[in-house]
Amino acid sequence: MPRLLLLGLALAAAVLLTACGSSNPQLIPADRAQRLKDTVDRVAQRVNDKQCSSAESGLGQARNQVSELPRTVDRKLRDNLNQWIDQIASRIQNDCKPSSTPTPTPTETPTETPTKTPTETPTKTPTATPTETPTETPSATPTPTVEVPTVQPPDSGGVNPGDEGNG
Repeated sequence: MPRLLLLGLALAAAVLLTACGSSNPQLIPADRAQRLKDTVDRVAQRVNDKQCSSAESGLGQARNQVSELPRTVDRKLRDNLNQWIDQIASRIQNDCKPSSTPTPTPTETPTETPTKTPTETPTKTPTATPTETPTETPSATPTPTVEVPTVQPPDSGGVNPGDEGNG
């Protein structure tokens, strides 16, 4: 695009310089030079705005303006203007294209749905139930038997069993 703009400015300067010599009938009259310059400026702006068909339409207007110049304008000057318009026409499609680095298209990124993290339910650790250790029930302690000696009565004067009354 910068080349197209530079070409436009160069043509505008050439046209204006040519128009300055308005006393020479072989040069472009000042009013027509200004119109041609304005048309070329609009073409450059439309190319900058990426309005290709509008820029090409404006270039068609510039061609018409060159072809409508008085017959007295130098033939070589007309040819130079037509070549310049052809050069601009060949560049419009390239200069109107979007820049070579495409604008990234936003892509939809799936939103993560938060997954509920299960809350850990505390696992009850089994408490060891104490196993009762059987307590030995004390068995009845045998009461020590005291041997009571049998006392034998003395043999004296007693009656022997079985001798009852015999004597």
